[in-house]
Amino acid sequence: MNADRFFVAHSGISDELLGFIARFIHSVEQIEILCIFARAPAKTWTEEEVFKEIQSSRTSVAANLGLFCGRLLHFDAPTGYRFSPESPDLGRLALELVKTYHERRVTVINAIYREPVDPIRDFADAFKLRKDKKL
Repeated sequence: MNADRFFVAHSGISDELLGFIARFIHSVEQIEILCIFARAPAKTWTEEEVFKEIQSSRTSVAANLGLFCGRLLHFDAPTGYRFSPESPDLGRLALELVKTYHERRVTVINAIYREPVDPIRDFADAFKLRKDKKL
């Protein structure tokens, strides 16, 4: 069994959530940002407040807030950022990710950084000839 398939089958993370992670999440910092907004979905956060919570670089926090704008966050210039997913499904998946991250942090981190499954590569790998290693 391919290691990626083994991970997916035994991670306890749904295919739908894995797809959300692959599409929207590329770092732990991004999940930490989502956690802030999930903790208080009605609150509006300034970039400075998010930075103080995350304690990362200002540039990185600003970039990640910008990446989430329109899809998961709404930005209002005078007040800041607010959790406002573009669809109920995105909102549900974002909150499911936060919950899963709190319950199984390492599993979620592994899902972020795992290589995507490539069915063509998997098929080709099945036909590779390998030399036996001598002990």
